[in-house]
Amino acid sequence: MALEGKVAKILGRGEIVINRGRQNGVRQGMLFEIFAPDGEEVWDPDTGETLGTVESVKAKAEITEVKERLAVARLSEAASPSAAGFGNLGEMQENLQRIFGQMFGDNVEVRGFGMSPQSSDRDEGGPDLEGLFGGPLEDVTKVQVGDAVREMKRR
Repeated sequence: MALEGKVAKILGRGEIVINRGRQNGVRQGMLFEIFAPDGEEVWDPDTGETLGTVESVKAKAEITEVKERLAVARLSEAASPSAAGFGNLGEMQENLQRIFGQMFGDNVEVRGFGMSPQSSDRDEGGPDLEGLFGGPLEDVTKVQVGDAVREMKRR
């Protein structure tokens, strides 16, 4: 069975700490994949109902230092936005529009995603999603404390 754990700290410089170490069998050079612990929700495009969740790998990392109860890993491959399910921003925006419309009312408009909105977008009425949350939305593809890690078996 593959070794599993969580991201315990972001060190910067492309390094993270995981909450598993020598006592758990971690060795220098081991490879891990990092993903959101809850997965990504998938919606049926015909019915709008949730179909369940799938794991979306955010990055891969190689262990560079091992201590008794923790290990340091260097991120070696971050998932690109398209690989993380953001290749079609229009589809994502439509799904968010439906969800937040149900939560906050039909006058909520999902737009922006951290990009500068066109002036014509501002004149269409209704608050936008970023406005509701007080600023640009965070890039969910970033590795965060609490993300799940799982050993990758070498092939």
